[in-house]
Amino acid sequence: MILPGGSLVLLVGPPAAGKSTLATALVAAGEVAADDVLSIDTRRSDAGGRGRDPAMWERVRHELDERMAAGRTTVIDATNINPARRALHLAVAQAHGRPVVAIRFEVDAAELVERNAGRKAAVPQATVITLAVEMDELADVSTLRTDGVDLVLDAEDVRQRLP
Repeated sequence: MILPGGSLVLLVGPPAAGKSTLATALVAAGEVAADDVLSIDTRRSDAGGRGRDPAMWERVRHELDERMAAGRTTVIDATNINPARRALHLAVAQAHGRPVVAIRFEVDAAELVERNAGRKAAVPQATVITLAVEMDELADVSTLRTDGVDLVLDAEDVRQRLP
């Protein structure tokens, strides 16, 4: 197992970095149960496309709280770049004494833009570029550790270690 049992796993990266693809691979490898991947894209779609809907984020935290209380390894499939939102997820895990793992996605902005253009639900290009820049400023390894993340992994390294 790559991930500590009962941990909160934050996939950290801009749109089109491969977060959902890795989440699917983690499920296929038995690292996490499919029901324990909290996909913000799915929740946003269920909420009628409103990603900034506070009620959606409250439901995500409620689901996370239930899973952390039960000791279930849980993946948050979102950008997790925003420090304030990330802190809310960390607080839930820490309240239950659960380890927190961040899997960082280092992808060149030009590649992100290209990948995003081929997506069914493309994000505005300016958003992709902005989040790529913010990734370096707000979610570097040092900042994640200072925020309380116990283990920071590189997404490509994780991908290579999966069966």
